[in-house]
Amino acid sequence: MTARTAPPLSPDLVAGLKRLKLARIRAMAPETLQQAKTQRWTPEELLRTFVEAEIAARDAANQRLRRKAAGFPVHKSLEEFKVTASSVPQATFDYLASLEWVRRPPGPLPHRRRAGRGPLPGTGRQLRWAGAGPAAA
Repeated sequence: MTARTAPPLSPDLVAGLKRLKLARIRAMAPETLQQAKTQRWTPEELLRTFVEAEIAARDAANQRLRRKAAGFPVHKSLEEFKVTASSVPQATFDYLASLEWVRRPPGPLPHRRRAGRGPLPGTGRQLRWAGAGPAAA
């Protein structure tokens, strides 16, 4: 027994979805419409499926763009940072990981450079900021 392939969308519908920049809906519509028809989804269920998929795809794309715009040299996460192997106190790391500092008004930056001598000394600073930055983005 062979699996039935979903019929393609009509060209005018594809053009409309393309014009509205609904790429995820356009990609998933044929299979989802067939599934909705066979499982007798309500129109609300079908619409919810499309909207949730489009929102998830846009959130993922925005996350990629923010990371690229931030210019992080590598992708790091806070889970990779070993607090026990660094000189960073657990309370400081927890504060940074909470991202509360992102929502506060700006103050002195901890990564400010000393005049002509490079960044302030410390262990794991780049990994901390590289991990906290994508989480904030």
